[in-house]
Amino acid sequence: MDMGILRPTTLTAAVALAASGLATFPAQADTLTANTGTINSATFSASPPPSGAPGGVSPEVYYDAATGTYYLLTTGQPRSVQYTSRDGSSWTPTSVQLPDRGIDWSIVQEGPSSFRLYYAEMAATTPGSGPQQPCTPGSKVLKYATSSDLQTWTPQPGTLLGDVGCGVPHVMKTSAGRYFLYFNKAVPQEGVWISTSTDGLSWSAPTGPINGDDQLVDPAPLELPDGTFVMVGSTRGNPMKGELQYLQLLASSDAVNWVKRTKALYAPSGAGAFDPSIELVDGRLRVWFGYSPGGSYDAAAITDGVLTLGPGKSATGAGVKAKAGKKCTKKGASSGTLVCAKVKGKLIWKRR
Repeated sequence: MDMGILRPTTLTAAVALAASGLATFPAQADTLTANTGTINSATFSASPPPSGAPGGVSPEVYYDAATGTYYLLTTGQPRSVQYTSRDGSSWTPTSVQLPDRGIDWSIVQEGPSSFRLYYAEMAATTPGSGPQQPCTPGSKVLKYATSSDLQTWTPQPGTLLGDVGCGVPHVMKTSAGRYFLYFNKAVPQEGVWISTSTDGLSWSAPTGPINGDDQLVDPAPLELPDGTFVMVGSTRGNPMKGELQYLQLLASSDAVNWVKRTKALYAPSGAGAFDPSIELVDGRLRVWFGYSPGGSYDAAAITDGVLTLGPGKSATGAGVKAKAGKKCTKKGASSGTLVCAKVKGKLIWKRR
């Protein structure tokens, strides 16, 4: 999106593993890995939003493997809406109340029945006044809410960060238990910046921007089963100049240093594509995003597509596998349906 326009993006990293035995991923996930080769040869299949698709912008999609339910959070006028779905395509609005003034959603799972909803909020210049001018330092702050069921969100007091730029912040928690916050800043240099945390509450000073790229916005990262990372983002665009936003694709081995695909991932004719959200479900990488006919955000709706990475050897070998009982190193760390727990004095992966 254009960094002067306020719209949320999110994404959360969730890996759906099989329910028992040796967990493998079907189809492309058997060799699923992110690197320069696999993103440059990737393909993306998507269509314009169907009739009746949710309106609004900035989809955050979270897939709850335990119940087989997709949750979609959008931002629109006059209010943000949460939807549910069984297939990730047909959505039913819910009566869930999202935090007032919240935008830029990111759902992170903390435990079997523990979730955090990170979100941005426009800061007021003074108490009781209106919001600050977008894209000025401190114009947006980071907050969070908690839930045990993805249905009732309880905003927590205080502010986590007093300046998260003017774009679309997104929080990702890795399988090692480390948190990454990606967000757009205009000062001191435009682009996507990164902060890290060990608890998701106290954040490091930001570094960036990624690759010095001032055209990258809407970061939506995801950890793959082999420990590499893929990110779908978009360009800033400039509707006044006839430059519509389009989707971009990046890869990383450490979630800090990223390489970008040399060509657009998805650039529909006559429409903007922006604010992606990505999930790995049943071995398929699915991407939801805002689609704006003619670049009109007022007419935007949510649609989705399937991302297929090119073939390549994964970081853990020829096959991507996760096995309950294998040693792990950090108690409480999670990877899909696995959690690192101490059993008989040893740390091993256990199913939730």
